[in-house]
Amino acid sequence: MDTKHEDLTAAERSYLEHAEGAQGQGQTLAEYCRQAGLSPHVLYSARRQLKAKGVLPQGPKRQRASGKPKQFITVRVGESARAGSLICRLRHPSGWVMECGSWPEPSWLKDLTGEHR
Repeated sequence: MDTKHEDLTAAERSYLEHAEGAQGQGQTLAEYCRQAGLSPHVLYSARRQLKAKGVLPQGPKRQRASGKPKQFITVRVGESARAGSLICRLRHPSGWVMECGSWPEPSWLKDLTGEHR
């Protein structure tokens, strides 16, 4: 981690010193901070600044989960359930519930819900 220290802020110089200390002790930066009673957030912020300046190499980009799938998921439909088991449950906002032992016809559902297009 040889750099020109005069071009760095105090926080960036502090990060480099502590990172070298952690590396010398064979610890992660978080472990080192816990042991030394330091805030890892301050050091991580300084590390981001050093990476932005090009002093430290950029690590591989991590993909963050966005909550939305990027593609469809394959779904397989198995054999139909045993006779007498519940296949479909319809709940109406007014409170009634209808349970079906087989899938209802789409035309019947349209008639039931009034969804005629």
